[in-house]
Amino acid sequence: MDSIGRARTLIDLGRHEQARAELAKALADDPASTEAWCLMAQCEQKAGDPQAMLHAARQALASNPDSEWAHRLQSLALHKLRRHEEAIAAAREATRLAPHQWQQYVVLVTALIPLLDKHYVEATEAADQAVQLAPLQAETHLTRGVLNGAKGNLPEAERNYREALRLDPENAAARNNLATIELRSNNLEAATAGFAAALAENPRLQVARDNIDLVCRRVLRGARLAAQTVFIGTGFVTITYDGGPTFPTVVAALLAVMWLVMVAKLVGRLAKPVRSHLGRLIRNDRRHTPTVLSTVAFIAAALAAAWMPVSVLTAGILATVVYFVTDRLRRARTA
Repeated sequence: MDSIGRARTLIDLGRHEQARAELAKALADDPASTEAWCLMAQCEQKAGDPQAMLHAARQALASNPDSEWAHRLQSLALHKLRRHEEAIAAAREATRLAPHQWQQYVVLVTALIPLLDKHYVEATEAADQAVQLAPLQAETHLTRGVLNGAKGNLPEAERNYREALRLDPENAAARNNLATIELRSNNLEAATAGFAAALAENPRLQVARDNIDLVCRRVLRGARLAAQTVFIGTGFVTITYDGGPTFPTVVAALLAVMWLVMVAKLVGRLAKPVRSHLGRLIRNDRRHTPTVLSTVAFIAAALAAAWMPVSVLTAGILATVVYFVTDRLRRARTA
């Protein structure tokens, strides 16, 4: 096997540094090798370096301006760099050079999606053309699903993802995308199982890892919100009740038990691998420590509320409300 053949195998295995070394040997022998430069671009794509990918694709185009593969790779790199108009132009050139290859239309749809309002018709036609050219390729149905998701047509996107999985049951991207639809429907068990399965099928799929982290953060925030509600409810009873502390204490205990049951049910809806991941986050990721500690503090304060002076309790409730509102506003702006 020559250097280029070895590089192809190494790229598929995710051994990018070794692949680069093999491609460097091939390019030393033939600096104008379009294939070697395209493989170098593909290697950089899998390594997550769009700038290096763009450089390699342009080197390939310098040696062969009519390489549809090089134009396609250039489009993908420009898309990652958010240079959307240039990405569209490169994808269009790839389709012009090879109009009967489905890969070009998949890349064109990918380039058009960020500017979908402007290129709605072209993106739809390109997605349809990709499926017509390769109806048995999971990637074409996956692309159509991404487009339908961007349009807001989630039922159709779901059908596209399921078709992609029927054709390729190990398609991690389709499984991840289907799980995002389940998450929007608040089907936590199915969504987290999908994210975990996608990550198991492709451990390098960062988006699935990010989605699992997102679900875990939502669970922790939900537990904290419920704890805040328990504290405010207990405080209200304590402030408005004229008798002794017995009744408020019983209320606080009941609310705390309800909180515990709610959190247990919420965590129980997560797929087992995601529950394990949540436990690791709580133990090892200090970014979540403030959320965990504040949750514990609210429950402890709720249990102690019956014995607090009213002035202290009122100040605590007001501080909680202000904190919760500002936290919600901050997350809304950054979403």
